[in-house]
Amino acid sequence: MNAVLEPLPNCLANLRIEVEADKVQKTRGAVTNNYVKYAKLPGFRAGKAPRATVEKKFAKEIEEEVSKQVLGDACREAIQEKGLRVLSLADVEDVEWAEDKSVKFRATVILQPEFELPDYGNIPITAPSEEITDKDVDESLAGLRDQGAEFPDVEPPRAAAMEDYVVVDYDGLIEGEPVHVKFPKAGKPLSHNADFWIKMTDEAFFPGYCANIVGMNVGETREFDVAVPSDFPVEGMPGLSVHYKVTLKGVKTRKEPELNDEFADSVLKGKTLEELKGIIREQLAQQRKGQIEGAKRSGVVQYLSSKVECELPTAMVRQQTQAILRDIVQENQARGITDEVLKENEQQLVGSAAQGAREKLKGTFILLRIAEKENIKVTETELRQRISQMAQRYQMTFDKMVKELQKRNAIDQIREEVLTGKTLDFLLSKVTVTTAAA
Repeated sequence: MNAVLEPLPNCLANLRIEVEADKVQKTRGAVTNNYVKYAKLPGFRAGKAPRATVEKKFAKEIEEEVSKQVLGDACREAIQEKGLRVLSLADVEDVEWAEDKSVKFRATVILQPEFELPDYGNIPITAPSEEITDKDVDESLAGLRDQGAEFPDVEPPRAAAMEDYVVVDYDGLIEGEPVHVKFPKAGKPLSHNADFWIKMTDEAFFPGYCANIVGMNVGETREFDVAVPSDFPVEGMPGLSVHYKVTLKGVKTRKEPELNDEFADSVLKGKTLEELKGIIREQLAQQRKGQIEGAKRSGVVQYLSSKVECELPTAMVRQQTQAILRDIVQENQARGITDEVLKENEQQLVGSAAQGAREKLKGTFILLRIAEKENIKVTETELRQRISQMAQRYQMTFDKMVKELQKRNAIDQIREEVLTGKTLDFLLSKVTVTTAAA
């Protein structure tokens, strides 16, 4: 076999391969023997049909199998001979069979990027302090009190004032049309809402809106105009006025529960305030350990990535970008961001996803190269353990999880995730940790 390597941009390379006739014939003989051994033909027992008859009957299938095996074996041999770090086989083209049954073809492969590994013997990392302070506990208690806050009506009844919580019905028009009809990207909440809660501040809901509600009494309806700010992110709206018709339905005050044993009992039955503080401290300590571990792991990857500049496979960057973009869109949709707003910010979202994809891929390639250098491997037991964890998470049997992963060709991806995780564990034993300033 003869193979010539032609490097290409974007981590691609061509392998021009020639396979001798005798090697092709050897493969053809082995494939034919296999068909003869198992072929079932009328009038013959399995494996007893004449060779010539089997060759004639299965000529097309034999040639397809020979071609598949010859090209596949030749690619693997050429990759090994050239010492290439191949991520995947992109294409096989220009296949030419000669009269003597030799074959030559061109295989395009996607390669891991080439770069010099930085020194990873003593990586500096900044991580949060392990200490849980009284302030940390107090902030958690404040959060619990905030969740338990009540909003009774203002007593005695009075007109709405700034810093109150009010409940309103409203309709908004621009030039006689509902805001979202005139400007679809603005969204329906600017046009109409019922039983809408607002904390009365200068910037709440729409600048100037709350100032026009000051002095209203429950049951009163008021109409007013507010100017659209110059920095409002919907083209054509800045400088216009929105005409609002507002009916005040409630004026509320905010009342947090007192910080005492009764409050602690409402959070955790049977616990005093001091016991609740102790439990919170323990929970915060566990959370802090996770934060520190996450900071170390991300810090290692960020440090190594900052020391490496390399080309990345375009196809993989594009694929990873699409995956990250899907996650960003789903997260924003869950937060209530409209499709119109997402579309308007599409360019920014795609840019952010692309940057994240490049950083993630580069980090992975660096970790894989370190794993290769340090001879870090994934055992079958470790792979089975990861798949078992996935099966439990998705409430599947182990065998069904394996079949799902095989269907998606994802086994190698899982193996890679385990390998990069092991490599990170190895690197974490070499870091120098500095505690972040409070």
